[in-house]
Amino acid sequence: MGLDISLLETFRLVADLGSFSEAARWLGLSQPAVSFQIKSLERELAAPLIDRSGGKVVLTPAGRTAYRHARKLLSCRDEMLADIPRATGDVAGHLLIGAGTIPGEYLLPPVIREFRTEYPRVTVSLDISNSREIVEKLKRENIEIGFVGSPPEDPRLSERAFSEDRLVLITPPHHPLTSEGEATLQAIASEPFVNRRAGSGTRENVESALLARGIDPDELDVVAEMGSTRAVISAVISGMGVSIVSSRAAEHPAESGLIAMRPIDGAGLTREFFAVWSEDRPLSVAAEKFLERCLP
Repeated sequence: MGLDISLLETFRLVADLGSFSEAARWLGLSQPAVSFQIKSLERELAAPLIDRSGGKVVLTPAGRTAYRHARKLLSCRDEMLADIPRATGDVAGHLLIGAGTIPGEYLLPPVIREFRTEYPRVTVSLDISNSREIVEKLKRENIEIGFVGSPPEDPRLSERAFSEDRLVLITPPHHPLTSEGEATLQAIASEPFVNRRAGSGTRENVESALLARGIDPDELDVVAEMGSTRAVISAVISGMGVSIVSSRAAEHPAESGLIAMRPIDGAGLTREFFAVWSEDRPLSVAAEKFLERCLP
């Protein structure tokens, strides 16, 4: 029997996420396609792996056994793929990395360009999500390295700071808050506020800064939550409210006159970005070389 390892990858993801639809979203497939792959694996193993009767993903006894072995097989596969280039001295292959909005859209593209110039046989795929989703993808081994705006609280993950940025206030042009040199968090809290979606490193930093100043983040007059910094800036340009974003992201629209950008009088608004990777999974040579280029 020739067992298709991609079926094991799909099965492990469904089991980890506890959802066919979520697994389909992570894989970029339709839910029927994921269901078909699980059924194909069940036919190959001649055993039901998932009990679907209760509307939830519950592994059968055979499913729990298959899951345990699937993790071992996939781990051995990853170790083999990482070790072969070390034996040949070759830096090639497909490097999967993930990043939050600011690292992914502003910090990493020039690094990737320089890396590809030095190692043209490496194909780099960059997945941009919020920091929480990037950490989850790293744990599920969908990516080798993540770049996030707040360090993950997981002892299985290693982290190193690789860059920093400051958060600034952005408003529509000629907004009253732009008349002063520095805005205060207290003044910002009284304005209609465009927030980032939960899980964003920017949002976590803003909420920490507010709490440090004795301001409850739940008391913000949040008029919208956006899934990306670009969407936040677009909402501010439209006059929806004010927000706090990365200075790197705000520079160009501010220079173009689309928004006004001001520093904020408050501690905790200089943020670091972190490279994170799993201690349980050996990095490929390409990933090691990429980290060397990123880290100070």
